[in-house]
Amino acid sequence: MSQKPNREALEAKAQSYQEEITQTISDIKETAKVRGGQILLAGGVLAGGYLLYTLLSGTDKKEKKAKEKDESKEGSALGSVVASYALAIALSLAKDKLVEYLEKVESGELKVKN
Repeated sequence: MSQKPNREALEAKAQSYQEEITQTISDIKETAKVRGGQILLAGGVLAGGYLLYTLLSGTDKKEKKAKEKDESKEGSALGSVVASYALAIALSLAKDKLVEYLEKVESGELKVKN
């Protein structure tokens, strides 16, 4: 009968390990969800900025060759200014999100696991 208390102790220990592992996995999932959302947002901002830049800068290869043959580059000056401004806004938004994330990490609101 000495094995029954030993077995119960081992089962209790196994249960506590299982709960600890479950909690660790939940923490990892939450961290991945938060970071994934932030990365997705930053990527979306950068992709949108790049899209605006390419749409407004007129860097299509065929158009570029035609423009070089037909006219000088001063025709796309307005597009370049607008594209630069849109890119600056996109980078500013990405910077703000990054600063917000770092402030949350620093204040302890988010748990960062190494």
